[in-house]
Amino acid sequence: MLFRLNINQTEEDYFNFNRFHATETPQGKKSIKKAHIIFVLGIAMLMAIIVLLEGWTTFTVICAVILGLHSVFYFVTYKKTVVKNLRKQIKRLKETGKLPFDPVSTFEFHEDKLVEITEDTHTERKYASIERVCVFKDCYIFLYNSSVTAYVLPISQIRAQVNQEDFIRFLSQKCNTVEYY
Repeated sequence: MLFRLNINQTEEDYFNFNRFHATETPQGKKSIKKAHIIFVLGIAMLMAIIVLLEGWTTFTVICAVILGLHSVFYFVTYKKTVVKNLRKQIKRLKETGKLPFDPVSTFEFHEDKLVEITEDTHTERKYASIERVCVFKDCYIFLYNSSVTAYVLPISQIRAQVNQEDFIRFLSQKCNTVEYY
């Protein structure tokens, strides 16, 4: 075993991963862009229907202005709305007792595999199955094991246990893609 990390994950860590994934990754940005396009097309279709039914009148001009202002408001607040909805989803998961992470995990990084040990599970994974590693600012390292799920490693906890630079260098050697945000 080359590295052993004891990680205490919180709801805030889980939220920060989901916020990162939804707003910072190429997939998240693509999703936001797609939502903007769909919204604009919807507004344009609505405006076209109003114009076809009413023609260009004072009413349709007022509708166009209102819909235009609504579009601007939507573009400005969409990211914040996504983040707010993430908080609500996590709150609902907590209320039902179904938070999708273990609060305490031990990660062992061997030469050929990664092992996650929790109270209930023992999971071994080859490094080739880690799709990518994302180093987010100086806060987190996310080890993506699928396109939407990842192991969340708070850098503050990593630093307290191992040399951060050595650990990231090790991950760079073992995993295909290391991205910095």
